[in-house]
Amino acid sequence: MISNVATKTEASSLDTVAVLGCGSQRTRKSRRRILLATLGVQALLLVVGWAFTFREVRSRVGEKFKDQIVASNIATAEAVSRKLGEMVPDRLEYKSSSWETAQSVIESLRMPAGGFACMIDDNGKLLCHPDLRSDPGLRDVRLGAELLRADETATTLTELPRSGVSTGKVIMGGLVTHYVATTYLPGMGARLIVHQPEEGLLSAGEASTSGLLWVALGIGSIVLLSTALTSARLMRRHDHELEAINTGLESEVSRRVDQTVTFRDSIIFGLAELADYRDTDTGTHLQRIAEYTELLAMELAKTDATIDEAYIRRLRVASSMHDIGKVGVEDAVLLKPGKLTDAERARMQRHPIIGADTLLAIRGKMGHDDLVEMAIVVTLQHHERWDGKGYPMSLSGDEIQLAARIVALADVYDALTSRRVYKAAMSHEEATAIIVKERGTQFDPTVVDAFVACEARFALARARLQPPEADAMVPKLAA
Repeated sequence: MISNVATKTEASSLDTVAVLGCGSQRTRKSRRRILLATLGVQALLLVVGWAFTFREVRSRVGEKFKDQIVASNIATAEAVSRKLGEMVPDRLEYKSSSWETAQSVIESLRMPAGGFACMIDDNGKLLCHPDLRSDPGLRDVRLGAELLRADETATTLTELPRSGVSTGKVIMGGLVTHYVATTYLPGMGARLIVHQPEEGLLSAGEASTSGLLWVALGIGSIVLLSTALTSARLMRRHDHELEAINTGLESEVSRRVDQTVTFRDSIIFGLAELADYRDTDTGTHLQRIAEYTELLAMELAKTDATIDEAYIRRLRVASSMHDIGKVGVEDAVLLKPGKLTDAERARMQRHPIIGADTLLAIRGKMGHDDLVEMAIVVTLQHHERWDGKGYPMSLSGDEIQLAARIVALADVYDALTSRRVYKAAMSHEEATAIIVKERGTQFDPTVVDAFVACEARFALARARLQPPEADAMVPKLAA
């Protein structure tokens, strides 16, 4: 159960780290989408607001321009009438010197947005016009246009009062609207009309507002761009801070996973060693088996891609459980110093099944676990032989799983080089010779080859972990 908790904790922790990484990426993408959506909405609102403002400002400016133009037309009409009154003392006659003076005044007048002034006689016939010299045919034009005044009453130009200045608008040619200010000059027998075309008025209004509105749009765009850059910078800073937090969290999760796995392995090893106390062995048997197993697995990993660090770590722990089934063997058989009878040997050879059944019961309670699965295989098959003469199921060749084949060689090497109550310990060289001799019979040839390649490391490990014979432990439960 401890193994299950540790393995599930490890898997859960690693999943948590992976989820944190993926979640962080998804969060960054989500924030980018939100930022782009926000900027898109802001840009849309900016454009809509700009268009509405453009129309509203243009309309209001146009109205202001109309008021100003009307006032300007009145002032122009009054100023021109005074000037003409001073310069032209008698009645106007076409082509007369008085007419020449009046025509020159009309031609010299400069008004904005296409504005101009003209004069008509009492019959509405054109007397003076800026284009009259270049187009004498205008002399035949009669202006009887209807004037719509500010109070919405309508009259013709020729019917207007002959005192003061009148204002309003007229439709010229049925199409073009002109704002006009007119006054009668009784000494000249003529009416002065100051025109301001509405089209020119609107153009002037657009010209005065377009620049301002384009500046406003530019400022809005700068604000939008500044918002985007600031938001992006804040997002990057937030991402960096989040990555730093995640890195620290991943390190902490990894540290705790390592602690949990180490704790798990230590507990499993301790329990396996507790079971091993019933055997007639030295106290470092399990450490030696784990060390030898790791050496073989590391050598085999050079040519077998299925053996990775995780596999080696599981195998090291699983190897410590290979003899847990011995707890189910009677002391009289397990601790017998002499040769076993056939019945006793049969009883002893059941310990792999007892151990595997124990681990299968654990698996049934906790579910699948890679470490327990490997431990079941090692426990059940570590006494099988390559030639099929092993026990308990007489498996042969590749029917025996690789983990069990590795532990089998490590276990035999340790048995040969360890002292027992019924035998002395062999030297490393003697044990090596026996193992090499059993290549292809008792042991997997590939595993034997790996052993030969690293046998010097086996000797070093044995020297480090095998206690002197004087310190060898006596049977624990012999009494």
